[in-house]
Amino acid sequence: MPGEAVGEARVVSETTQEWFRGLVRETQARFGELSRLQEEPERFRARVERDGVIVTVAPGGNLVDLSLEPPAMRLSAEELAAAILRAQREGLQEANRRYAAAVDEATGRTVDVSAIVEQRLDAGVLRDVSDELGEPGRFGEGRW
Repeated sequence: MPGEAVGEARVVSETTQEWFRGLVRETQARFGELSRLQEEPERFRARVERDGVIVTVAPGGNLVDLSLEPPAMRLSAEELAAAILRAQREGLQEANRRYAAAVDEATGRTVDVSAIVEQRLDAGVLRDVSDELGEPGRFGEGRW
């Protein structure tokens, strides 16, 4: 079996072992980069000004700050609510883009997080992969 010693000879070559050690070092470095992203959440916040509404939004959509300038006070209640929601959604998209770009950079773009956030993935492909992962006898049903 691979990895078993046969007499004094190793079945797994030194080259393979060095590759694996390098992979472990790279993975640890990438996890470190991802951990550091959590240390400065303000870096990813987005500030949006629209119709006298000023919002600051964090990735995920949390409204961090809201200010209303005089132009906003001239809006009807419905218009003001709509302006706040538009600004929050716009801020959410920008904050998520910023965070996704940082994750892409930290992971070496092994997963295209930006494509996921910007919804540039083909839903049909995702369904096919999901169906494949759920096939009995493959990855589903306790095989993990």
